[in-house]
Amino acid sequence: MQLTSTAIKDGDQIPITYTRDGKNIAPPLSWTEVPEDAAELAVVFECVTPATKEPFTQWLVYGLSPERGGLPEGLQHKRDPERPEEAVHGRNDMENVGYDGPLGSAGKRMDYVFRLYALARALDLEPGADRETFDAAVKDILINSAELACQHERPPA
Repeated sequence: MQLTSTAIKDGDQIPITYTRDGKNIAPPLSWTEVPEDAAELAVVFECVTPATKEPFTQWLVYGLSPERGGLPEGLQHKRDPERPEEAVHGRNDMENVGYDGPLGSAGKRMDYVFRLYALARALDLEPGADRETFDAAVKDILINSAELACQHERPPA
């Protein structure tokens, strides 16, 4: 599988638009080469800076159809009954449901990664599931994964 974005190049700085200093909206994501036996896809965005004890979850989204080729910029936080193909958002580590972009400390580089998961069966998770619940649910059904790394360094004030 491959995970890409028209807004973020692998390993580069995440544009300010997708941070809490900007519009704080989810970037567009695209994927290819999804395994044929995938029943569902999920995306996790997390801070993986070594200084953090555990990765810090910024975004958790699941319930994605394997036929879907990506996510649009600014994906809505809540499921729209008129668009059932939309994603289901989990709870991030800021205790919010939906996307919360990087903020970081002024002058300190933080490392982030978007992860795409291909799952053998659909998750039976309600909207707003936390990361621990999500991880337990995908533990034995993960088929494949792909990553898109980025970084954020908040300018000094």
